[in-house]
Amino acid sequence: MTDQATSFLSRRKFVGTAAGGAALASAGSLLLDSKATFAKTDVAKGPQSETLVTTLHKSLTDEQREAICLPFDHALRSKVDNNWHINKTRVSQFSKDQQAMVREIFLKLHSPDYADKVYDQVEHDGGFGKGSIALFGKPGSGKFEFVYTGRHCTRRCDGDSVEG
Repeated sequence: MTDQATSFLSRRKFVGTAAGGAALASAGSLLLDSKATFAKTDVAKGPQSETLVTTLHKSLTDEQREAICLPFDHALRSKVDNNWHINKTRVSQFSKDQQAMVREIFLKLHSPDYADKVYDQVEHDGGFGKGSIALFGKPGSGKFEFVYTGRHCTRRCDGDSVEG
């Protein structure tokens, strides 16, 4: 074979390999798109964390509001620490229904694949009921946020304040 023939075959092989790779990449992106669509659909089935936070806010007594509701621009809204409580009121001090809402909000903040594992870790680290929550701002105002804190845990749920 001549050098030209070898070069032609090498180019032909390269083009074929590249075309096959492109086809695989396209097929892979279609699969990823369908998984992303499925995930969006799956998330939409259950109650959203933001909606639950609003429901929780509406269920609070005046005494509870006094203890856990703070202005949106309060410094504690952006604090992170490894072992702290945002206030003295513990989750276990709320009514059973309110505790269930707090737990559901917490679980919805995590991927369904890991939500129970994360919750179990919080239980192991001192107990979910020993954590505390705060609500910053007011629902529907454009500035509203839920924060759960406890041992090795700080979680935030944007009620309606942050774009994206």
